[in-house]
Amino acid sequence: MTWTQTHERFRLLNEAEAELRAGLPRRLPWTPAHADAFGTPERLAQALRHRWRIRFQAQLDPELSPEDYEKAFADLTSELAPLMDWIDAHAFDQAVDHGDEELADVSA
Repeated sequence: MTWTQTHERFRLLNEAEAELRAGLPRRLPWTPAHADAFGTPERLAQALRHRWRIRFQAQLDPELSPEDYEKAFADLTSELAPLMDWIDAHAFDQAVDHGDEELADVSA
């Protein structure tokens, strides 16, 4: 993967996360750019889950005091768990063409 491809992939992950945090209803962003970078909506969801798990693990320093560790755990859980639950609780249909933009519908 080239540096340019890596930057594009991170940009798309940031945009997808921002849309999910904004609470846009039951949609995982899916455009031709997402298809180029991730291949399938499932792989985009997998990349988001991986990103959140790494963030969670990286911020839980085992050297923290028990009180600080518990606070960091609670903060991360409140921030990331809803996003992970949202992704994990839904299966993705094939991308549906909506004019110029494709979106992956999320099945409840």
